[in-house]
Amino acid sequence: MPHPHSWRNHDVVTYSKFKPLRLMLAITAVLAAGAGRAQEFTLLGDLPGGTFSSIAYGTNSDGSVVVGHGTSTSGTEAFRWTQAGGMVGLGDLPGGSFDSVARGTNSDGSVVVGDSIGTNGREAFRWTQAGGMVGLGDLAGGSFYSSANGTNSDGSVVVGQSRSANGYEAFRWTQAGGMVGLGDLPGGGFNSIALGTNSDGSVVVGYGDSPNGYEAFRWTQAGGMVGLGDLAGGGFESIAYGTNSDGSVVVGYGISTNGYEAFRWTQAGGMVGLGDLPGGSFLSFARGTNSDGSVVVGMGNSTNGNEAFRWTQAGGMQSVADWLAAAGVTVTPGFTIRSANGVSADGSTLVGQCESLSGAEACVARVSSIGSGTVMLSDLQNSLAGTARGGNMAVSAANLLVNGAHGQPLARRVAAGQKTFWMAGDWGRDDHGARDGNLGLAEVGVGKNFGTVQVNVSIGQTWAKQNQVLNGHAETDGTYLLVEAMVPVKADLWLTVSAYGHWGDAELKRGYLNAGTQDYSQATAGVDTWGLRTRLDWDNALQVAGAGFTPYADLSYTEAKLDAYTETSGGFPARFDARMDKATELRLGVNATKPLGYGMNLLGTLEAAHRFEKSGARTSGEVVGLFGFDLDGARNQQDWLRAAVGVGGELLGGRASLMLNATTKGEVPNYWLAANWQKAF
Repeated sequence: MPHPHSWRNHDVVTYSKFKPLRLMLAITAVLAAGAGRAQEFTLLGDLPGGTFSSIAYGTNSDGSVVVGHGTSTSGTEAFRWTQAGGMVGLGDLPGGSFDSVARGTNSDGSVVVGDSIGTNGREAFRWTQAGGMVGLGDLAGGSFYSSANGTNSDGSVVVGQSRSANGYEAFRWTQAGGMVGLGDLPGGGFNSIALGTNSDGSVVVGYGDSPNGYEAFRWTQAGGMVGLGDLAGGGFESIAYGTNSDGSVVVGYGISTNGYEAFRWTQAGGMVGLGDLPGGSFLSFARGTNSDGSVVVGMGNSTNGNEAFRWTQAGGMQSVADWLAAAGVTVTPGFTIRSANGVSADGSTLVGQCESLSGAEACVARVSSIGSGTVMLSDLQNSLAGTARGGNMAVSAANLLVNGAHGQPLARRVAAGQKTFWMAGDWGRDDHGARDGNLGLAEVGVGKNFGTVQVNVSIGQTWAKQNQVLNGHAETDGTYLLVEAMVPVKADLWLTVSAYGHWGDAELKRGYLNAGTQDYSQATAGVDTWGLRTRLDWDNALQVAGAGFTPYADLSYTEAKLDAYTETSGGFPARFDARMDKATELRLGVNATKPLGYGMNLLGTLEAAHRFEKSGARTSGEVVGLFGFDLDGARNQQDWLRAAVGVGGELLGGRASLMLNATTKGEVPNYWLAANWQKAF
């Protein structure tokens, strides 16, 4: 039968396949002379719909992919977590009750292994993006059962346990050979289980039933299954959970004089106990080791109860909380890092389970060379997505330019041969949806009617600010130039063609909680915008009760590019790739003018608008030294209405107008005030 301590049997995975970290190590090498140490502590959340609960069992080589299980609407479900996609359920094998657990992943995170309940019973699976969850069958001869506990670096070898004709038996699976039993240790009852494998799949570790009791083993093709003995002094028992990249170091637990104790085994030194955490009952289990076997992680018992540990030759066994504290991190009061189940190639990234006020949750802890602190994933994701709004804010400013200061182009008309000068300004709020900010512009312009065409040129300044999550904000400002031509197509039908360019900067201050304390990372980036607008106005097409109505159709296109930038300051600075926001908008509306007497007019506008783009630009980059991200653009509100009311009349030898605009929703300001003064000469 499987090991009687079933919670230990199932909370295992191998992490031996890790390779050196990619970009992080390159950055570390460059900065090593002057950099401090950086820390990250990330909560991974849970699957939607079920009881809040998740546990991580494995991570890939750079810590960017985490696997485990959570509780979804359907039941217990294997998950795969990435920064870009969050926690995604992997489903289950068809035919049985809904239940699946992911226990390990390969070096790049593309292959996930574990077990699920299929038509025949519990069955080992291997999951890929292309193929989904595929059952691996079982060993011949026994009742149906198999469970996968680990995989090698490229995911081509899977190890675990099945039932053969002899009993429970460790297996090694390959695509070419299928599931092959590894036998057992001689002398005891027939029982063995494989819990881990090395980088190329040539070494398998686990435990079997020897004459003395449960005994850790190390299997190779040449030597078969070899028992590793146990720790001296206690009852005979040892379990091997994992091995390093080349299979030369094996970790697990045994029973020493003091009780259950984590061990580290080498060919030269044999099985050596690693001690325990101070303050609690004597108890420690090693769950994984890094690429060269120099770092061991697992669970011990301290004054806080069960608690994750990290062991090195130099530092001995310390709790993960103390490891973080030594690097300057204060773990948020109210939760405990209960277990460390996996470790990355260089030993800097751990995965496991934490308990917080909201329940048990999969988590990641890290100490590396860039930034410092502790951050929750939800805070980090929200701050990353929100900060990249600089480009979208430039689109909003362009929208205000075209539909505010230049929202009624026929108002700029002068007689043939005349010239005109104007000053205009707009100010408003941009609070639709989750937005919280303001924006404005000011411009001066000149124009001349050449008879067949009137040409207008204006220059102006824009500014905008958006408040963001956790007290962050983004501010943009810039200068624009607009050139406009108005051509009479027929007696009362006018064509307006506008082109504009905008050049500015975005000041970005990204807020997040660093170990529960407000922190910021900041940057300045260039943001450039250009756009075209074509419009038809049918001047005074309808007269009703002394009011003139001018229907119009307006089509505009805008592109805003936010340059790539890298933040400075704060515990978790990020590098953002360049981002291009686009807006194609169609407007159908009518302007109305009603004389009030004394040279005053009542002005009004009613408009329906549609934006063709369904979503904004993606946000991608890297939290420096930690992981990359690629976040979907926010969904756009594509349809909205605009209404405006105001007055116009003579002022200071020219004509002035003041209009209040409001919109129902959309990627536009929710209200703004537009003021204009113009003089013809």
